[in-house]
Parts: sequence; C-alpha cells; structure tokens
Amino acid sequence: MYKLILRTAAALAWAVLLVPGTAPAEPYLAVAKGMQCSACHSHPGGGGKRSTYGNLYSQSELPAARLGSADAEFWTGELHKRFAVGGNLRGGFNYADTPGIDEVSEFSVNRATIYLEANLIPNRLTVYVDQQVAPSASINREAYVRASSASGKWYLTAGQFFLPYGLRLQDDSAFVRLATGVNFDNPDRGVQLGYEAGPWSIIGSITNGSGGGRETDSGKQFSFVGSYAQSRWRFGVSASANDADGGDREMAGVFAGLRTGPIAWLAEIDQVRDDISPGVTRDALVGLVEGNWMFRQGHNLKISYDALDPDDDVAADREIRYSIVWEYTPMQFLQGRIGFRTYDGPDGNGFLNRDTAFAELHGFF
Repeated sequence: MYKLILRTAAALAWAVLLVPGTAPAEPYLAVAKGMQCSACHSHPGGGGKRSTYGNLYSQSELPAARLGSADAEFWTGELHKRFAVGGNLRGGFNYADTPGIDEVSEFSVNRATIYLEANLIPNRLTVYVDQQVAPSASINREAYVRASSASGKWYLTAGQFFLPYGLRLQDDSAFVRLATGVNFDNPDRGVQLGYEAGPWSIIGSITNGSGGGRETDSGKQFSFVGSYAQSRWRFGVSASANDADGGDREMAGVFAGLRTGPIAWLAEIDQVRDDISPGVTRDALVGLVEGNWMFRQGHNLKISYDALDPDDDVAADREIRYSIVWEYTPMQFLQGRIGFRTYDGPDGNGFLNRDTAFAELHGFF
C-alpha cells in the first residue's frame, strides 16, 4: 500500500504540472446546497450539461480561487439565448494491485463528452444531445426532445436518456451503480414523464429495457424515482421492472441525503431480483454510505462504504469496498482527484480482493 500511495501521488503531481487547465455531477452537492439536481443541470434527474446556475456555482463558490480579472464575465454555456453547449474531459492515472497477478498501472483518458442543447421554444421545447467522444469511438449517451408545461412543473421526454433510479452518482464503479445496471454506460430509449415543484421531484419512464441496444422482444422496462428535498435533508424511493425474454428483473430501493455542518451524507440501499430460469430467482442486496467533508473552499474529502450481497442464498459471496477520495478544485473549470480503494470479497478471488488507486484531472466547461 505504501508503494501504491507514492506512485499515485507522483502521478497526480505529474498531471497537475503538465496538463493545462467543475466539479463532477454528484448528488452530495445538491444535498450541501439544499437544492434539487435540476438547479445545476439541464435534465431534472441530474448529470450532463450544467445549467446557467450550475456554471456560475462551479466558477464562484466551488473553486478555491477564481482566476482572471475580477470583472470578467462568467461562462454560462450559452452561445445564443436559444443554444448552449458544455463538456467534460477526465484523464489521469490508474493503478491496481490484484493478488495472484502482476501490478498494473496506466495513464488513460477516462471519458470525454460534449453537450448540445437547443431551446427551440424557451422553457417549453428543448432538444438535447450528450455525446461521448473518447476514449473509444463516438457513443451517443443521450438524445431526446423535451416538452414542458406552461407552469414548468410537468415535462415529457422522448428519445434516449439515463434511467430514473437511485442516486445519480458520478462513480459508475459504486456497487449500487453496477448491481442495478443504472449508470452512465447504460442509457435506454423510450419516453419519460416528470413532475417537479417545490420539494418534490418525480420521474417515471417506459423504455425498451435493452440498455440502449436494439429491441429484441415486446417486453418493456418501467422505472421510477421520487424524492422529497428540504434544506438539510432529502429522502427518495426508486423502483424498476424489466420484462425481458432473457429473464425479468425487478428492483426497489430507498436513498437519502443529510447535511450536518460541512459534511454532506448520502445513503442508498437496493434489492435486485433476477429470474434465472423458470421458477428460479436470485435476490441481491446492495448498499452505499458516503460522507463528503468540504473542510475548506475548493477541497472535499469523500469517504464511502459499499456493500454487496449478490445472492442471499449464498453465505460466502459478500463483497465490501472502502474508498477515500480527495477532490481539489483550485480554479474554475478544473478539478483534481486522488483516491484509494480496497476491496474485500470471497477468498480465492483475487479481483474481488484488490487494492486500487487513481489520480484524475477533470476539465469542464
């Protein structure tokens, strides 16, 4: 572990010195501010392009310092009153020490995305595209049209989008994101109906249930997330049912957020039931507890505990992950992250008992 820490610290120093220079889309920021995710993002469910307020927050309140002229205009993402853009680029260094095999370390581009938003009829009709352009071939993540009611409380979305379920964490490797399959690698195609007013945010969708791939049967996936947010806390419920020829899946979960002084807490627990064969099911239970201590402007210390029981009929298959991540936002448009994770799984499986570390630079606009 000592060697792992030294290598990762050196990699972070290399990145900060050589890479020219917001914060990630994470629910803890909404908990810390006592707001809905839609305050900072174009989509009410969070993630993707930042709203005008999200851009202003990431340049004024989040970084340790705002560089440039004091009277310089803020970047809002708007190129025209009806057209806005945004983007993210994450690159860095990853290290893994897995029992039984050689250590592995590499520099990589983790993800680069571009966001395009056209407000064809302001506050009523929007066309949105989220396109991943690296590290592999160009991949469409979201592409939809959204129509909103005159009051702005109701909206209908059609196209490809991320499913409404649970906490929309930036970390797709969190067990609650992997076990449920609801993450930034698995959008789906369908329609979505949402309601947001005051403390309430409710989203339901009907999709193919094929994770963005071509439909192969007549079954559909129904997903739902509803939350109630106050200035210091929030609580939500999620549910999903996927009717598929290859095996049905049902999920249900609860999640919550709480702000205690400078610490924003997140928690989620989900139960996942899969039909393995006629009359045979497998029940999994997965959970997360995370604390984010914003101990100084521009600095956040994230400590999390993940737990997974992939089959409640098997006693010796439980997995645990401990993580500690320091996020440093020295200036607007740039954030550095350095983190360590250790996995504790069944004996004899080296991959489930590995130690990992990473250093990442996140540039955004």
